[in-house]
Amino acid sequence: MNEFEWIDRYLRPLAKSPGADRLKNDVGVLRSAGSPLIATLDTLVEGVHFLNTDPLSSVAQKLLRVNISDVLCKGGVPRDALLSIAMPTSFTESDFASLCEGLRTDLDDWNIALIGGDTVRTPGPLTLSLTLTGACLTESVVQRSGAIVGDTVYVTGVIGRGGLGLSDALRGEESDHTDHYRIPELPPAAIADLIAAFATASIDVSDGLISDSGHIAGESGVSIQLDLSKVPFAEQVHDAEGALTLATAGDDYQTLFTAAAEDEHRLLATAATLGIRISFIGTVGQGDGVKLSFNGEDVSLPALTGYRH
Repeated sequence: MNEFEWIDRYLRPLAKSPGADRLKNDVGVLRSAGSPLIATLDTLVEGVHFLNTDPLSSVAQKLLRVNISDVLCKGGVPRDALLSIAMPTSFTESDFASLCEGLRTDLDDWNIALIGGDTVRTPGPLTLSLTLTGACLTESVVQRSGAIVGDTVYVTGVIGRGGLGLSDALRGEESDHTDHYRIPELPPAAIADLIAAFATASIDVSDGLISDSGHIAGESGVSIQLDLSKVPFAEQVHDAEGALTLATAGDDYQTLFTAAAEDEHRLLATAATLGIRISFIGTVGQGDGVKLSFNGEDVSLPALTGYRH
């Protein structure tokens, strides 16, 4: 069976949107949003972003979720997707079917329309790319550059599960952390509403909490002062070294954002109503870069603040 027959059998049934035209056109038609339309793209490479022992259905879900995380952290709702699959010569129809089953699960769960893409063969490793659009819930996009001195810093969920999960997976151990490494547990979809209503700047935590805080600091022209003893880590830490390990690991896919200090009570009440776990972890100050502390003591910034491509 050739790739066109695989597309007919496995991908075409996933392309339910009228704009997809059952993947029989050269382009897909984006759904009108009525608000700013945003787009993001992520690529996963076997041996770099996932292990060759990871189930292919989970790889497909991870591909979708790393993109969904980008849209949610901008106060957006995921909409349309374009998919590229570069398959190694050893890739079988069973492999393709498993990949598509994972796609089906999260496309349905997040109401995302697959509207097109491409499949090719490659002598290299399995390489997957996804472009995802989203509709913003406000008239303007929440940028990385909007943090101002006096703002407070928050993060959703817990930090460090990605790094812990990778370590477990490399040792062949199954755990909740391994599950998160393979299929990231994202904040609830309602985080988009919270970001749209309160955030002055935002980013998803993909490369590491410290590294991604630095992106907000750099783009906003401020310093981000993180209290590592307030960070909700995935396991208990007893010292700054342990905190730094988890704060630089990456693959968390939580939302890091700043908000006006005077909105604290309304923000926390809204988050509780929406069922979203958020934690106050720092403040925005004058200067530049990221400043760290742990239990009231200054902590030096590590040489490696997060994942580097």
